[in-house]
Amino acid sequence: MVNKLLSLISAVLALNFLALVGGIGYLVYSGKLDRNKVQEIRNLVLATESPTTQPTTQPAQELPALTPMMRLDALLAQAAGRPPAEKITTIQTAFDAQLAILERRSRELEDQRRQLAQAQADFELQRKRLQEQTQALRQREAEQTRLAEDEGFQKTLALYQSLPPKKTKEIFLSLEDDVVVRYLQSMEPRIASGILKEFKTPDETSRAQALLEKMRLANAKAD
Repeated sequence: MVNKLLSLISAVLALNFLALVGGIGYLVYSGKLDRNKVQEIRNLVLATESPTTQPTTQPAQELPALTPMMRLDALLAQAAGRPPAEKITTIQTAFDAQLAILERRSRELEDQRRQLAQAQADFELQRKRLQEQTQALRQREAEQTRLAEDEGFQKTLALYQSLPPKKTKEIFLSLEDDVVVRYLQSMEPRIASGILKEFKTPDETSRAQALLEKMRLANAKAD
């Protein structure tokens, strides 16, 4: 988009330049435009100031930028006494220099655009790498947690299987149903059956039936 806009500006400037050079060349060559007439035109263009405005002296570095008419006046002053063709060449050279400045600025803008695009690409790459590293770290932590839990579970399971069934039953009565079901499913069927037989009171029998039903549903889902 920027390149198209700059190309359009360059084309318009070129057309205006050709028209301006042609018109100035004709006026200079025909003798209808000289330094005095340019000064008169300049005075008319710059006559927007109030007559009562007093001129002020400014340092050279603070003077405003030259207007197009002032540039034309300066170019004609530089080419004074030269043949008309040489005058036109002088003006054309000046406009070519301005066009070169525009082209240089266009290249600088394009370089800045490429640098910005590269910086954005580098940022996205670093962000993606950071996300991948964060995800990998979370996965390692989750795996370590799972292994630690599995190790603890296996040790506890071995302890429950080594205890008398009545003692294990008493421990199970203090645990949640889902935890008890996991242990019973991981035990040898003979040991699990022996523990469930220790549930003898009405409340314990009801609890044992609920545990068996949850074990059945869990097995059905696994199948």
